[in-house]
Amino acid sequence: MRTSLLSTLLLLISLSCLADEKGRPLKWGFVSFPPYHSHENGEVVGSIAEKINFLFEKAKIEYSAAELPNKRVKLYIERGNIDFTTVIESFISSPELFFRSELPVYTIKLSAICLKDNLQISNLEDLKKLEMILISGYTYGQSKVINDQNGFNVALLAKNHENAVNALIFKRADCALGYTLPFNVEKLKHTETNLHLYPIDELPVYLYLNKTVPNAIHIMQTINQNN
Repeated sequence: MRTSLLSTLLLLISLSCLADEKGRPLKWGFVSFPPYHSHENGEVVGSIAEKINFLFEKAKIEYSAAELPNKRVKLYIERGNIDFTTVIESFISSPELFFRSELPVYTIKLSAICLKDNLQISNLEDLKKLEMILISGYTYGQSKVINDQNGFNVALLAKNHENAVNALIFKRADCALGYTLPFNVEKLKHTETNLHLYPIDELPVYLYLNKTVPNAIHIMQTINQNN
């Protein structure tokens, strides 16, 4: 009985510390990437944002969110300016600095969007015979850079999915490479154009927690138990 009571007290004490030692909520650093996560009317919305909110509420962990430019997220999380982020593995250049969730918190789908509906596309290799639009700064979950040197015919780099689709509509290339949900959002904007999606791959999104966060080991254990 005394052992059970002691275990319960230790659990309550540990749960009360699932922010940092000063009770500050953990800070989530994310890029604007609708419809996965973005700021809207002062709130973070999107499919990944919903999963993070559900997971942290279930784990009883408080957090706040900060939208950052894509390149700055890497810098900020490696310096410890933000506490955690949610990205695919290839985004993290120094994995030794973080605890990674055991399971993905989400899975995003990689697709090519093209003007023709009769193309034979099921993987990245199939895109080498076509002119492509890429989104600047994206790794697409690949260990090798997708560029001309590696056999791809890159016509141009776009800032985001919206710009990529606009360039495709103006026939700047045969296809654009990106993610399925953002492309579906763009398709709804351009119903007058026959845009066709070709599934390429599915990429797991993990939660990366900086090891410098106080109580980081226990926080990640709690996240893993609730994920």
